[in-house]
Amino acid sequence: MKTALMIVGVALSTVGCAARYTVLTVPAVSMTNPSFDPGKAATSAGPVEATYCQGDEPLVSHDQNVGLIDEAVMKAQKQSGAAYLTDVTISRDGKCMVVQATAMK
Repeated sequence: MKTALMIVGVALSTVGCAARYTVLTVPAVSMTNPSFDPGKAATSAGPVEATYCQGDEPLVSHDQNVGLIDEAVMKAQKQSGAAYLTDVTISRDGKCMVVQATAMK
């Protein structure tokens, strides 16, 4: 009985680690522009989703300190050609960070 309970506990903890969960939501983010002029208008380029996992080739980091969120945001910007992202949700999925947002040009 003790072994069965331990197996169930391990199975549940494994399932809990494999699920995607939200880490951060922000109204806007950019890895390429620190700020924009208040009067500047942008147009939506549609939804974008990018995944960056530990061990992937970094786009931003140039040393051993790789920021997974930074890399995922930059990947989303590059694949969409966005100046910045709006309505951003950043999630953890195992060893990966997933960015879901609206690309703005």
